[in-house]
Amino acid sequence: MIDTRVLVVTHSERIWGAERQLLDLRPRLLESGIELTLACKPGSELHETWTQAGSPAAAYAPAGPLGLREADGSRSGARSIARQMRVTASDARRIMHLVRATGVDVVESYTLNANIEVVLAGRLTRTATVLDVHDIVVPGLGRRVLSLSAAAASASIANSRATAATMARGRVEVVYPGVDIERFRPGRAEPDMRARLAARPDCPIVGILGRIDPEKGIEVVARAIARLPEPHDRAQLVVVGAPLMGSQSYDTALRAEVAHLLGDRARFVGPTDDVPGVMRGLDVLVNASRAEPFGLTVLEAQACGVPVVASAAGGIPEFVIDGTNGLLFGPGDEADLARALERMLGDDELRERVAAKGVVTAGEKSMDNQAAQIAALYRSITARRFERLREHS
Repeated sequence: MIDTRVLVVTHSERIWGAERQLLDLRPRLLESGIELTLACKPGSELHETWTQAGSPAAAYAPAGPLGLREADGSRSGARSIARQMRVTASDARRIMHLVRATGVDVVESYTLNANIEVVLAGRLTRTATVLDVHDIVVPGLGRRVLSLSAAAASASIANSRATAATMARGRVEVVYPGVDIERFRPGRAEPDMRARLAARPDCPIVGILGRIDPEKGIEVVARAIARLPEPHDRAQLVVVGAPLMGSQSYDTALRAEVAHLLGDRARFVGPTDDVPGVMRGLDVLVNASRAEPFGLTVLEAQACGVPVVASAAGGIPEFVIDGTNGLLFGPGDEADLARALERMLGDDELRERVAAKGVVTAGEKSMDNQAAQIAALYRSITARRFERLREHS
C-alpha cells in the first residue's frame, strides 16, 4: 500500500552512478509504500529507462541551469545573474505545476542545479522538500548556495560525511549508498569477458569504471601502470565508461596519452549494462578520483570479491580501511598508486584477504538498508509537516 508519494526532480539525462542508484532503489522503496515519480527530460536515456520499467514519470525540461560562472570560469556578471534568476523562477513554477498535478507528499532535488527551484516550489505549495546531494561542492559561491538551500529544505540526504560537510546548515542525514548483493556477488568471469576487456587476458587486468572526465584521474592510473616494474609491467588497463557532454576534448587528449604510455596494454570499452560481469573480469579495481563523494564502483567491486585500490579522498576512506579491505593512495599521486598496485599485484595473500573483507563490507551496506533509511526520512518529514499544518489550521 502506497502511503508516501515523492516527485524526484533531476536535470540528468544520462545514467551514471547516482542515476543507477535511483533506478535500483525505486522498486525497494515501492515495496515499503514509497512511490517515486521522476521529473526529467522526455526522450532522455534516463527517462526512457525509467518508463520502460513501468515507473511513473513527469515531463520536465528545465530552462536552466545557466550556472554561477561563465564558460571561462569567471564569475557571472549582473546581466547573467539576472537572467539566471528569471530561469530559476520559471523552472520553480514548472515544478510547482508538477507538484500540484501529481499530488505528491515530498518533492526532491536529485541534482545540484535543481536545488533552489525545488525548495522554492516546495515552499510555495507547502510541500516537504528533500535535497539528495551526491557531489562534493568546492568552497565558494556554489557551496554557499548549497548551504542556503539545505537550510530552507525540510531535510537533505548526503551520501557520505565528506559530502555532508559541504552543507553547514539544515537537517542533513548521511545515508551511504548500498549495493545490490544479489547482482553484485563473487564469481568467475564469463568466458569471453576478459578477452573483451584486454588484449592480453592472461595478464593482470586493472580496471577503472565511470564517466570519463578530469576529476576521475584516469591519466593518473595510466601513468602509475606505466611505472610498474617487472613482472608487473605486463598489467593491462581497461577504462569502462563514456565522456560527459562537453568533455570530448579531454577524452581525445586522454586516449592519446594512454596510447603513448601503454600502447595495446590499454583499452577503452565504453559504458556497459553488465557492471557485475565487468567487475568479475578484473583483477584489481582502481578509483583515482581527486575528491570522490562516495565511490560506488569501489563498493560494487568489493561486493564482487575484487580487490580495490582507491584514492584516500572524499567519502572513500569512510568505508575502505587501508590494508584491511583495500589499499589507499594519495589523491593524484601516481607514484603512490604505482606502489599500491605493485603491492596488490605481487601479494596473493593480500589480494585474497582484502577481497574477503570487501565482501563483508558490501554486505553491511546493502541497498535494502539504504532504502529503509530513506523511507524513514520521507515519513519523518511528512509527519512533521502534517503536524505543523494542523497547528496552523
